Amino acid sequence: MKIYIDVLVITNAVITLIYIWCISKITHDDLPLKREIAAAAIGGIGSLLAAAQSNSFFTALLITLCKPAIVALIILTAFHPKKLLSFFKRILLYLMCELLMGGACYALVSVTKSPILCIKNYTVYFDISLLDIAICCGCVYLIITLFEAIQRRHAAYQKRYHARYKLGGFELSVPAIADTGNRLCDSFTGAPIVIFRSDKLYSQYNLSQPEQLAFYGFHPVPFETINGMGLIYVTSKGSITISSKDESKTAACCLGVMERGGGSEYAIFNPSILD
Repeated sequence: MKIYIDVLVITNAVITLIYIWCISKITHDDLPLKREIAAAAIGGIGSLLAAAQSNSFFTALLITLCKPAIVALIILTAFHPKKLLSFFKRILLYLMCELLMGGACYALVSVTKSPILCIKNYTVYFDISLLDIAICCGCVYLIITLFEAIQRRHAAYQKRYHARYKLGGFELSVPAIADTGNRLCDSFTGAPIVIFRSDKLYSQYNLSQPEQLAFYGFHPVPFETINGMGLIYVTSKGSITISSKDESKTAACCLGVMERGGGSEYAIFNPSILD
């Protein structure tokens, strides 16, 4: 089988990109496009490992060590994990994607009864059309997406969250909603924002009076929803603890305060802050 370097690099870059999308679905990571492209490029370039020749034990060992190093570099580039546990979790998910992709490829070979697959130095080369590769990758993506949807549906029934904000002697606890759609981040610190819809907080810090914002450490941050655009008042002061029946964590985040606008008081947070 002839291996064309351009096909090898491009297909592995695409596969790497789909792996990253699958992992971000599970971990609720919001990845900038430039990091996705950079990680995919590393995956594509890393596929050139297939050209290496292992004529001795040490050469084979070096090739073997290069593969996990490439995977680790992809994870670091795409996700920028802040904790060692988060780093290894994403590596494990990447390897799971590799296993699922390998299973899909094996099934494809079994069905077609043709030698369309070449594996060398932990790198896969497909002697098939890009359409077939896209179908295989799409199957992996659908499986991961279905698993994540089932997991979220189960968690929605099992977990009830509360968010507690504390600053000095002031403390407020409200029901909380885990929502991956809350991707709002503070423009100054870059930290995610937990949104409290609370008239009590709004009046506590006189947020209806713009001249009081700086005194209490608040600043406006623009946001956009399907209902339109607006401003939310944000501060990095104080601490926010997200708790459920079986876990409790003081999150590295900022407080965003909005008026309640009817109904009960509640908080909205992105579940990724619990990782």
